[in-house]
Amino acid sequence: MAGLKKITSALISVFHKENLDEIIKKLETLGIKIYSTGGTFKFIESLGVEVKSVESLTGYPSILGGRVKTLHPKVFGGILARRENEGDVSQLSEYEIPAIDLVIVDLYPFEETVASGASEQDIIEKIDIGGISLIRASAKNFKDVLIVASQDKYLPLFDLLNEKNGETSLEDRKIFAAHAFSVSSNYDAAIFKYFNPENESQERISLNNGSVLRYGENPHQQATFYKFRNSKTGASLSDAKVIQGKALSYNNMLDADAAWKSASDAFHSVSHIKNKVAVSVIKHLNPCGLAVTDDIMKSLELAWAGDPVSAFGGIICFTDTVTEEVAEWFSKKFIEIIIAPSFTEEALKVFNKKKNLRLLEIPVKPEITGEKLYRSVSGGMLVQDEDEGLENEFKNVTKIQFDSNKLNLTKFGLIACKHLKSNAIALVTENNDGSFWLTGAGMGQPNRLDSLRYLTIPRFNLKEGVNIEESVLISDAFFPFRDSVEAANEYGIKYIVEPGGSIRDDEVIEACDEYGIAMIFTGKRHFKH
Repeated sequence: MAGLKKITSALISVFHKENLDEIIKKLETLGIKIYSTGGTFKFIESLGVEVKSVESLTGYPSILGGRVKTLHPKVFGGILARRENEGDVSQLSEYEIPAIDLVIVDLYPFEETVASGASEQDIIEKIDIGGISLIRASAKNFKDVLIVASQDKYLPLFDLLNEKNGETSLEDRKIFAAHAFSVSSNYDAAIFKYFNPENESQERISLNNGSVLRYGENPHQQATFYKFRNSKTGASLSDAKVIQGKALSYNNMLDADAAWKSASDAFHSVSHIKNKVAVSVIKHLNPCGLAVTDDIMKSLELAWAGDPVSAFGGIICFTDTVTEEVAEWFSKKFIEIIIAPSFTEEALKVFNKKKNLRLLEIPVKPEITGEKLYRSVSGGMLVQDEDEGLENEFKNVTKIQFDSNKLNLTKFGLIACKHLKSNAIALVTENNDGSFWLTGAGMGQPNRLDSLRYLTIPRFNLKEGVNIEESVLISDAFFPFRDSVEAANEYGIKYIVEPGGSIRDDEVIEACDEYGIAMIFTGKRHFKH
């Protein structure tokens, strides 16, 4: 086998010692000399295995409170020496530097320390210097040295030692080196982000442990899902627990994310309902149903009624525990995914009859996450803040005053509209019991007049007993012309909400006054491309 080399000596300095004992004993069995320092040295000694201290090799103790232990030519010379280079080998002999063939090291838990809310001084002390240097040096000299750079490589190392009896091939060493550089680059990216939180001209994205999906948007496209480590909120779709069903596809993950975000945002938008439950029904990233009531079944039925045709094969998210009654309701309906904070045992028994139905457990999304949105374009990447919160002004701009009793409904409507693809129009309605639901939605059109005429109103007209004059129409962006107001008047709409900002705002306001429509400007656009 190409580049086969025998391990004769090893340097071990690790933070995580779980599952390390078997490796240590195997190294002893193979007659490999072990060097170590600090807590790792004591751990190896406790196993009854002979070990030499790094301090005895360098002639220097650990200094500066442990900041300097392995940074010495007698350590790095033994790692970086090129075994086929006569000059390097000669200098090893001249300066009595032992060649080191295996390095096992991991890094201080920097990301975990930041996530814990520790003080800056504690965080700074978790910036590893010696460990990262050992990793880079060993990986650079992969032709001669095997580097194990994290705990998740302990088992592969143990298998390799058993399989090849202490020898490694060039291919083995290169594979481990690649992983080592992945570890070091991710570590540096995390440190950079800590020191550079607000500089928008620079960004570092480190993606690890990708899960290969069945396919991408279409079967002929490959796709991989990468999880961001240590999200700011501790809750994200990547943390969802899959408790039933086959693996999620690329499209499933996008739709599940849209369902979770829209249901959670709707939940946070409503404050007057005690024991509130939000339900979102998603199809191709758009809410075709959204409702908030004081009862999970009521919310489900209203959300489904928003557009029962589109709901077929959709993704549904609840903000409360899914019960047996809810599960039974789906018995004759086809749904791809159901998301909820939890499911009762009885509900799971019912859902178990549908083997392909995916069930995901995840808490309600926090109102503000502070996360970034990443989107690729040809030759680059766009990064923006998540469109979060409801910090809108409500400015009455028409002669007829907007009913203040409809402001809570308006807040819910803004959330519904925000989650629709532009150009977006949402019609929202309050029932006599104070519950809110999305009664008409138009999205994804090149002009908002089409969204209103051909999508929003036809969906609303399917509803029986719903008074359009008491509903509120929300637009994600300003009306560029009065034609949308004219169309709204044709259908009997009396309340309009839009951000304003058009050069023709006066014409739009004039049209509202002409038709007796109350309108407020929010001052904030909610495009979604």
